[in-house]
Parts: sequence; C-alpha cells; structure tokens
Amino acid sequence: MVTGMLPKQKYILWMAMHRRLATVDRLAKWGIQVDQACILCGRDIEETHDHLYFECSYSQSLWKGMLQWLKYQRTTGNWEAELQWLTANVNNRNPRKALLGVVFAAVVYNIWMERNDRRFQQLSREAKDRAKEIALQVHIAGQKKPKWIPILQTFNSYPICNP
Repeated sequence: MVTGMLPKQKYILWMAMHRRLATVDRLAKWGIQVDQACILCGRDIEETHDHLYFECSYSQSLWKGMLQWLKYQRTTGNWEAELQWLTANVNNRNPRKALLGVVFAAVVYNIWMERNDRRFQQLSREAKDRAKEIALQVHIAGQKKPKWIPILQTFNSYPICNP
C-alpha cells in the first residue's frame, strides 16, 4: 500500500478492490430494493461495481481529469484494466508513482462519497469540484513528504474534468 493515503481512503480502496462496496446490484442480492439507475451519470443503467468504476461518465471524467493533472496521457479502461495498470505503475520509491497511488485512492473514495451523497443526502457536486478537493488534499499531504514537493510544484493548476 502506498504511503500518503488517508485512512478512510485506504479503507474504501480496500473495499473496492475486494468488491465489497454495497452497490445497488449487491443490495438487490441481499433483498434490499432501491432505485437501480446510476445516480452519478443519470442513465438508466444498473449501478454495479464495474459501472461505478469506470464505465460511468462521472467517474471516467474524474479519473481522466486526475490522470491529466498528473501528466499521464493514456486511455482509461475498466476497473480491472486500471488496477492492472496501477499495479505496474505505482511504487513508494518513486515519488511521482507514489502520488499516482494516492490520487487513485482519493478518486475511488470520492466517487463512492459522491454516490452516497446523491443517493442518501440529495447533495451533488460536479466532478471538477471533487477533482479540486483531491488536488488540495494531495498538496497538503505532500507538504509532509519532501520528495513530493518538487513534483507537486509542477501541478500549478486544478484538474480539468470534462463531462
């Protein structure tokens, strides 16, 4: 696990990696009936783990925006493809690659929080606002890690998330 992640983000990332988040399809298996449409993109598509991460236009926009902010130029894939790519590209010894892991955990966490805010609190935030929050969290965490500071100084703007 990459250092620099917030404990709550580590936990949600672990839950997501083990497909233990209570998505609508899982709730249905437990006999709990809720609206099945994805609350993030508003399309009449069942909210599954795979849809939430990264088939949904909201989560795609957030993840793509964060990757561009980190200066990674690549086409994003589905959940499994992203995990494989991250496994090959994240490590603690390289500060830029450690930041990638921290940002991924923050993205997974923020997607889950946005889903919950919309589903249970009727509150919503655009992907660009979530991206700004992640960028600020990363900059704050990075101040405690001297090796991250020069890299973070190159990220002098907020991420851009296109819907």
